[in-house]
Amino acid sequence: MKFKKWDQRDSSDKWYKINLRRKYLPKNARVLDLFCGNGEIYKNVYKGNVKEYLGIDKEKVHSDKICIKTNNLFYVAKNDISYFDVFDLDDYGSPWKLLYLILKKYQGPEAIFFITDGLKLHQNVDGNVTKWVSATEQIPCKMNIPGLNRWYLDIFLTMLLDIQKRFYVKIENSIYLFNSQKTVCYWYLKMIKV
Repeated sequence: MKFKKWDQRDSSDKWYKINLRRKYLPKNARVLDLFCGNGEIYKNVYKGNVKEYLGIDKEKVHSDKICIKTNNLFYVAKNDISYFDVFDLDDYGSPWKLLYLILKKYQGPEAIFFITDGLKLHQNVDGNVTKWVSATEQIPCKMNIPGLNRWYLDIFLTMLLDIQKRFYVKIENSIYLFNSQKTVCYWYLKMIKV
């Protein structure tokens, strides 16, 4: 599996995310936006461009008509998500637990994920191995490894290989770009059930 780095020339981090989604959003998408927040991505990408949209956020939602204010892990665990084919995980933390939960439940033939991954930022700050990195890389959890962030792409690749094996999917396409500070990584992933 290879990653393709996307060459985005706009200097605004918000526009990195927006343009990545605009470029790779399929026609007639049914979007489950699991960190909808104040609706920046909705207004700039999804509004008027998708077949269906549902936003979920535990703190704030941009519209009571198309969003639900609840914990996204709880929502995914308790609801049928097979209707959706695009999942937006715009989490500045690490969205791995939610991604694994979606893939465990999802029954559709293919899915697209837009991910904002803050794992690199977490690694920059403390160098501690997270549970997800520990599980896929076989490194003791909470072990401090200075400079761990240098292997972010290798760690991400290992996690994706684990996803393919565990959930019987093929990652057909993966595009990434870093924010301007190189602390957060934006991803587009297209997965197909095999």
